[in-house]
Amino acid sequence: MLAVISRHWPVYTGEIDERTGAPKRLRPEVALDLARAEVLRLRKRLLGVEVQFDPVTDWYLHAWDTFRAREFPADEARKLALVLGLDLERDLVRHRVLGKKGSRVALLPPVQRRARGRVDPQADSFPTLLDALHTAMLIYREDGGAACEAFLKRTGLRRDGAFKALVAVLVRAVPRVRSKDGRFALGEAEDLERIRAAFFAEEIPAPAEEKEENVAQQLDLL
Repeated sequence: MLAVISRHWPVYTGEIDERTGAPKRLRPEVALDLARAEVLRLRKRLLGVEVQFDPVTDWYLHAWDTFRAREFPADEARKLALVLGLDLERDLVRHRVLGKKGSRVALLPPVQRRARGRVDPQADSFPTLLDALHTAMLIYREDGGAACEAFLKRTGLRRDGAFKALVAVLVRAVPRVRSKDGRFALGEAEDLERIRAAFFAEEIPAPAEEKEENVAQQLDLL
C-alpha cells in the first residue's frame, strides 16, 4: 500500500482547508500508519482469520507472526504498537505482555504474567482475550487438561468463537520448532498445541512443523 501511495503522491484526504479552500493533503506520517495497518490486515488474512481481536491481543499475534522470535528490537515493538493505537509502555510493558531491557523487548510467557485479574485462574472474565488464553495455557501446564477444561467451561471460553479463532492463529504464528528432546523449543508452542489437540482438534488441524534454520526474524516489514 505504501508503494501505491508513493506513486500517487500527493494524496488528498477529501477534507477542505478552510483557509485556502483546497483539499487537504494526507500527512506523510498518516500515510505510513495506513500502510502499516494494511500490512497487518493482509498478514492476518494470510493466517486465515478475519476476527477483530482487542488491540493488545492483536499486537501479541502480530508480534509473533512478524518477528518469529521471543526477543526483538524495542523500536519495532513501538512501531507495531502505534499502528494498533497502543502505547508501548502503558499498554504492553505495564500490562506485562512484554519485558523491556535497553533497546530490546521480550514477549513474556504466561507464568511470568500471572497476576490477579489478568492471568488469573480464579477470574471469571479478563481485560483482554490474550489474558484469557494465557490463563488457560498456565492452567494446562500446571494442573493438566481436566483443570483446563473445567476453566474453559466455567468462563464460557470453550464455546467462544473469538477464543477458538485466537488459538487457531497463534498455533500457526508461534514457531513450531522442536528441540532435540522432541518437545517444542518454545513453551508457548507446546501449551498452544496441547489446548488445540485437547479441545479443538476437529476444528483446528495441526499446522506443519518448522525446521530451526527456516525460522528467521523479519525485522523490517513494518
